[in-house]
Amino acid sequence: MSPSDYKLSIPKEFFNSETKEPFRTCMMCNQSLAEKQYMVEKAIKNYPSLGTKEIIFEYAMCLECAGKMHLELSEESRNRIGDYMKTHLEGKTHLPVEGKPDLNKLLNQCIVKESDVSQSAEYSIYAMCNGTDMTINDFPYALSGEVQDEIMQLLSAKSLDILDDFIGNHFTGPPEVREILRRRPVLI
Repeated sequence: MSPSDYKLSIPKEFFNSETKEPFRTCMMCNQSLAEKQYMVEKAIKNYPSLGTKEIIFEYAMCLECAGKMHLELSEESRNRIGDYMKTHLEGKTHLPVEGKPDLNKLLNQCIVKESDVSQSAEYSIYAMCNGTDMTINDFPYALSGEVQDEIMQLLSAKSLDILDDFIGNHFTGPPEVREILRRRPVLI
């Protein structure tokens, strides 16, 4: 079986941290994810001095809503992000040619910089799911805070406003958490 055909039950790293179960609904349209393809993103903050980490935010979004949101970004931003990822990922493969992928490595190594994300103050992990399975293809992967900062620099003012509205409409919490959210790209 090639990695592109590989599926596994959604690992706990991509469960909703409150329910300790897979996400059940899309954060945008509130429809059930039981029969849909969807993305999960979790942003994590490291506290090396305490030897711990915490989830800053997490969500699941169906591909239909993710596609709509992606199209809301300016064409300039979409092109810049696409060029960035193509340049930094060209010739790289994060999956083995044969055999079972090492999930631990995929979630602990930045796909762009190939650095250990536990050394980053903040990072995000991403998965593509289909119902109760996680699909192994271009996902799952991790992005270090450094890469996320680089991507944020590529966004136009229009796209930054759209992301700011998205954060304001879907995430609550103390001002310091909202400020972290404003500095992170969502749905790359």
